[in-house]
Amino acid sequence: MFDVVGDLKRAIDTFYYNIVMSLAELHWSLLRGLILMGHTIETINRWLIEDAFAPLIQQTNASLSVAVSFAFLIALIILGLTYMLAALVSLDVVNFRSAVTWYIAGALFFALGPSLFQGMNDFRTNIAQGFYLSTLQGLQNNVGATFSSLDQVQSTDLALGPLCDYLGVYLPGTSSAGTIDGLDVALAYLRADGPDVMGFAYPLYSPGCPAHLLHPFTGNYISGVPQDWFFDDSYFDVTVSPYYFDDMDDGERAASISMASSSHSRMLTAWPLVIFGVVEQMVYLLISIAMGLTFLSFSMAILFAFFKKTEVIAKSIIDQWIELIVQTVVIAMVQSLVVAFFLAGTAAGNGMVVLGVGLICLIFMLIVLWSGVKAVWNSLNRLFNSMGQASGGVMLSPGTAAIATAGAGAMATAATVSIGSGAMAGMTALRSGATLSQAAGISFGGSRTLSGAARTLAYLPGVRNTSLGEAAEQFTEGSITRQVARNVPVVGRVAGPMVGTMLLTDRNPDNAEYDEQGRLLNRPMLVPAVGQGLENWTVPRGANRRNQPGVDPEFIEHENGEMLPVSGFSPARRQRMGTFTPVRAVPQNDPIPTTDSNDDVNDERRQQRSDHAAEMQGEEMEQHLSDVMRSNTGISSPLGAMMDENNEGESSRLGQVAARLEAAADLLARAAQMQMMVGQLRVAGVPDVAGVMADVVGQEQAERQQTGQVTDAGINHLQVGERMAQVMGIQPQEGTSSAIQRDLARFGIFVDQALRMGLSPQQTEQVVREVQSSPEGKLQPETREMLDKQVQANQNVSWLKARDQVDTLEHSARMLPQEILAFGAMSVPASSTNPPSVTVEPDVTVNPDIQVNVQSSNDKQYDDAMKKESALGGSGNVIGGGERD
Repeated sequence: MFDVVGDLKRAIDTFYYNIVMSLAELHWSLLRGLILMGHTIETINRWLIEDAFAPLIQQTNASLSVAVSFAFLIALIILGLTYMLAALVSLDVVNFRSAVTWYIAGALFFALGPSLFQGMNDFRTNIAQGFYLSTLQGLQNNVGATFSSLDQVQSTDLALGPLCDYLGVYLPGTSSAGTIDGLDVALAYLRADGPDVMGFAYPLYSPGCPAHLLHPFTGNYISGVPQDWFFDDSYFDVTVSPYYFDDMDDGERAASISMASSSHSRMLTAWPLVIFGVVEQMVYLLISIAMGLTFLSFSMAILFAFFKKTEVIAKSIIDQWIELIVQTVVIAMVQSLVVAFFLAGTAAGNGMVVLGVGLICLIFMLIVLWSGVKAVWNSLNRLFNSMGQASGGVMLSPGTAAIATAGAGAMATAATVSIGSGAMAGMTALRSGATLSQAAGISFGGSRTLSGAARTLAYLPGVRNTSLGEAAEQFTEGSITRQVARNVPVVGRVAGPMVGTMLLTDRNPDNAEYDEQGRLLNRPMLVPAVGQGLENWTVPRGANRRNQPGVDPEFIEHENGEMLPVSGFSPARRQRMGTFTPVRAVPQNDPIPTTDSNDDVNDERRQQRSDHAAEMQGEEMEQHLSDVMRSNTGISSPLGAMMDENNEGESSRLGQVAARLEAAADLLARAAQMQMMVGQLRVAGVPDVAGVMADVVGQEQAERQQTGQVTDAGINHLQVGERMAQVMGIQPQEGTSSAIQRDLARFGIFVDQALRMGLSPQQTEQVVREVQSSPEGKLQPETREMLDKQVQANQNVSWLKARDQVDTLEHSARMLPQEILAFGAMSVPASSTNPPSVTVEPDVTVNPDIQVNVQSSNDKQYDDAMKKESALGGSGNVIGGGERD
């Protein structure tokens, strides 16, 4: 009978086991590649020691031995001359003892240089091996059978393999096994050997290394994972592999799969140890290079060792030599400690402990690697630094030269990349529809000289609205937009021009928006998607942008029909309101006391108004009486003839005269209701205060234009107070300097700054409204930008000075109070006076049957009548402007 369920379980277990096996082979291939890299570095190191530095040192010593003897002879001659001149002058050029000591040291070095160099390398490797063995032995004694404790966890981990030289026997020219290094420790931890890594048998016998057996089932010499893993009680033991799953129960198959899966844990924890072995070989290579450079440097430095001035060169090389020996010992000790720490963490059987110890080992490995790099760097620079010190700094060290060359190369590369990216961005902009000036700004805007010149030309008053100014403005646009992404790390020089190309505006006149008068309203972006995105950024989320109103952008219509220039501002004009608190009345027969500066002007104005009203009333009355008399009596006159021809027109004209008389009577009645009162006027609110400031600026500018004065000059505080009283309709009292009671200095500072900047009344009102209405007390960005450009153009100053003036204006507007208090006399309605009621009813009867006899008269009478008629007819044009039939 077939066991379908059991067969299905065995098939699933076999599939899972094969997956674990495949992943283990992939993982081992990665570790094997890293180990091979470390072995390659060790091979290069061996070649440098035996085939590069040793022959080079021997050849250098042979070529410089004669020169050293000649230098020693010169030193002795100079020493003799100094002895001869000792009676005249004291010279200490050569020290006999030092010169002989250096000569003996040089002779020994030239004779034993290559052997000494190789001996230093052997000393380094022996020191490292001694530290490895001592540390591992101490770890085993202190912990208590550290490696045997791994055998207690048969299901998850295995013991460390034999520790021997697995890879040293594969080095070219090797005649015997070498010392133990970090790669050997890593292979022992992985329970692998040399043939598992190299793929062929040992060239030589390595003491302590186990024999490499064939695969127990297939007979292969090399497998996808270390060969030892297929033997008894190992990760992929063939006796419990899928070959025998038919004879195993579910528990035995699960244990086999669990043991195979634990191989991944061993390989994962082996990564820090393998990396450490590779870093160790790199450090050995760096130390060998530093040692070789030091030996070659000493061959040249010995030439200068016989003289006290240049003896420091040879001493610096000896110091470097000693430092390398000490560094070698320290590195070997640190490496052995790293291996001990790692193996101790592995013995704990805790993955977190292994990870923490691995991180600590990584820090030590980086320190050791950096020390090797510093050793090479010091070996390159020590000789030349000493020569430069002895020669007064004329010698340049290789390190300094390398840094300077790298800096120059980096600058050249950055400049090339910047120029290339700018040219490419300029070509892209041209293809997208940009102008030549915009493309030039994108390409060459990185030059501060060109950008500064273009910016100056763009806002120069004499060049604005010209072809040169337009080209400079477009060049400035390109140079500014390319700076948006200039400070982006790494890619700023390349991304800046590209981003700038997408931020250009479309200068094609066909794509711009114009109003009904043909004036420009808006320019779209060169890239429509960018324009739409920027529009979404400039309004809050969920809000709808209003369409632009179809009004003149340069003028605004006032409520009385007057067109007012706004120069980019849109002030909300309305009638100002104030509160007047009367204190006492002024008798009508008493003149209103005013300051001396305004007495004559006010008296003259009152006299003119009185004379004009009397003249107008007299003419109207004369016209009325004359027309009534002629219509009833029929006196011959040109006016009578006209009335006789059209009686309906005469009736209409008489009605108009009566209406004008009634209007004059209403004016007289309202004048009778007004009374001069002394009191306090309070104007409160941001709109009203802003309107007062605008009227003060406008009145002062208008008067200066009429008198031919400079309009952008300053003004003192007392004059500001007089202007404020005039625009508010209040007359200051005698004995007071100003009608404004409080904060006159603040008003004066603001008006003075507004006049100096050349602000119009509408701009003045807008500034006060924006600053006083803003929670931060700031101008709107578009208003600030417009004022900056206006000050630059009008005063021909730099952007910084213009910005300072706008900041001063903003600060003075922020300091303005929100109410104005003035004390003086003004006309107010009299509550106790009843206005007279004047009603004019014309008593005119027109008889259509009246007969008019026209008699001829002499020329003199006709001329007199025409002159009188002309005089009477002119009054209708002065008052009311009535139409003639």
